[in-house]
Amino acid sequence: MKHLLILIFAFSFSKCSLIQDSTSGCTLNPDGNEHEWPEWPPLMTDELGDFVLPTGENHDRQINLETGQVILLSCPGSDFDGPGGTELFARCKSGQEFDVWEENGDSNHMEFRMLTCRKQPMDTVMEDGTCGRNGEYSYIEIGFNVGTSIATTISVCHDLATSRTLYSTHTLWDEISAQDHGNDSPHFNPDTFFEFDVNHFYTMVTQKETIAQLVGSDELADKYIGDFDSGLFLARGHLAPNADFMFYSWMDASYHFINVAPQWNIFNTENWMWFEIGTRDFATERFLDLQVYTGTHEVCQLEDVNGNLVNIFLYDGNKLPIPRFYWKILHDPMSNSGVAVVGVNNPHLESIPEDYIICPPLENHPILASVYHPEDIQKGYMWACRVEDLVKAVPEVPQFPAMDLLM
Repeated sequence: MKHLLILIFAFSFSKCSLIQDSTSGCTLNPDGNEHEWPEWPPLMTDELGDFVLPTGENHDRQINLETGQVILLSCPGSDFDGPGGTELFARCKSGQEFDVWEENGDSNHMEFRMLTCRKQPMDTVMEDGTCGRNGEYSYIEIGFNVGTSIATTISVCHDLATSRTLYSTHTLWDEISAQDHGNDSPHFNPDTFFEFDVNHFYTMVTQKETIAQLVGSDELADKYIGDFDSGLFLARGHLAPNADFMFYSWMDASYHFINVAPQWNIFNTENWMWFEIGTRDFATERFLDLQVYTGTHEVCQLEDVNGNLVNIFLYDGNKLPIPRFYWKILHDPMSNSGVAVVGVNNPHLESIPEDYIICPPLENHPILASVYHPEDIQKGYMWACRVEDLVKAVPEVPQFPAMDLLM
């Protein structure tokens, strides 16, 4: 199945040897009622440590397991309601029937619906070394405690000194059409990475006050930050988007402030949103598991009261910068091919300066097929280019080996 940077299980042979017979295995229905699907489903990983994913789409989804196949079920942040414990091994018998046991414990026969966590699995965040081309930034993993390691869903390269995330990376599965639907958005979590109330400085009132100080004019700030309907305010723009993830718990794990950057809302809800929808369609239509990198570059500038361009930060004049550019790289490791996309994050520009075209545009690349007006500045001026050209232009982009163009 799909491999993430997570633990590899060591199952005992007596417990986990596959038992093949003529039955059809187990078919689980994530859209079933309480008689088929747990209220708070556990994380499911196989003997290689890979997440077990559903197939299908919308409300016609299923998880298929072979008879005798063993999976690890985990409830990080809580335990199982009934069997107890935070982790259980489960061997498929048939239909909804499993043999279930704790490590080194006796097995019990249970239906899958009974294997519910007491609450939704909780994610965790851990610093894990450095990143950046010179190792000057903090590498942070967001994921779930499974076994003795973190099952990572998002990896982040973050500059603690300026409260700026250079990029987030995650896997976009070709099974994404089988994701959960209808999730409520949780509050964003600052964790311990900000020395100030980051949520406060994202509020529209504070944005206007901050920008008024930087440009020297309340009147100008009123022009730059409009009302909610105008879209002219700074949203908490996901880097690894919540809609790229399979399950509610994974989606919620994207709501950390280290996985967002200030993004003009009209850009966030127009061209960038349609591009990300198109990216998911691109992955499913081509049966690709993509490694996705989403990042920021340089600082958005607005004219001050004297007509001079000034850099715009949301905190303390030099922290929480509004990015001038958003960029995304889609990398297919199987074919070693990729493509990059760049978007300009400034709806107040009257035209795109020549030096904003930081990599040579590709004509009519299919990755932008869902963006009907990529040249619209207010909605977010966008273009596609080759990965190697973006790497040359943007020092925040990780170094990649030479690769073909993903089409």
